[in-house]
Amino acid sequence: MVQTPYMPEIPGIPMFSPDLRASKVWEDAFITNFSETRQVFSELDNSNEPSISGVKKFSSKPGSSSEPQTEPTLTMLCNMDSVSRAATLRNYIDMIQSLDSLSRNNCLWLFAFCVAVDTPLHAETCASLRSLLRKCATILSTKSEMDDEVVMLNILMAISGRFFGQYEHRYE
Repeated sequence: MVQTPYMPEIPGIPMFSPDLRASKVWEDAFITNFSETRQVFSELDNSNEPSISGVKKFSSKPGSSSEPQTEPTLTMLCNMDSVSRAATLRNYIDMIQSLDSLSRNNCLWLFAFCVAVDTPLHAETCASLRSLLRKCATILSTKSEMDDEVVMLNILMAISGRFFGQYEHRYE
């Protein structure tokens, strides 16, 4: 593709140690389980059952730089409409771009919104997921040994890269 002055230079996905990469077998099993989780959430979300608690709708303010201090809940996700879920996922991905590492809480929120976001995805959401994949690979490229963050990064990379199709050449 020819780069024009009007098109931003978008970096590729950074390389990282193959020892820290999730195996294809693990990734295949994870994607199957993730798909099933999304299906169960979709069925729950589409049911006409009333909410099990009086939790107010969750809103994410654009430009907010602090991560939520609570963990995501089914009630909170079900109380959001599909547009809000996608917008909040994009906002959360934007928020983590300046971080050098991802906390467990960051990963829980990203995972929850990836479970809840409706498909097909809007182009802007696809771009955000590609940005998430790039960020996870960048953090992973700084790692030299397996730890909890490496596992979480591999989970998010499998979701954004394999499930949502943002990584074209996973195994070469």
